[in-house]
Amino acid sequence: MSDYRAKTGYNQTLASLVKVPLQPSSPGVMATRRLVMADGSILDQGLYVDWNYNVIQDAAQLLVVLTPLGLHTAKSAAVTIYTRDDLYGYQRYHGVAHRPPSSWDNYFARGVTIRIINLELLP
Repeated sequence: MSDYRAKTGYNQTLASLVKVPLQPSSPGVMATRRLVMADGSILDQGLYVDWNYNVIQDAAQLLVVLTPLGLHTAKSAAVTIYTRDDLYGYQRYHGVAHRPPSSWDNYFARGVTIRIINLELLP
């Protein structure tokens, strides 16, 4: 079962994060750049995550999705999130969420993706 959580601001505690009312689908945390070092170890840089929503029914439902991330009043916001990592477990990160461009198609918002960039894993 999904357990995506969010709250505006950096370094929020897990207990203070709010469960996202409409749970997204997500491939987990990804990297914009992966370096293979001389010793064979891997260094991932530019961590981000996409929260995907296939269909948003109306403007009210879109606000329900955007509000926990602070995107109902801003185009980007500092957030702390609880999301799937690259091993599909859940971890707490902070980063910057970006409001998606509008994608209304046939009276519904389809393919809505909220990207959260500059992720840093929190202890």
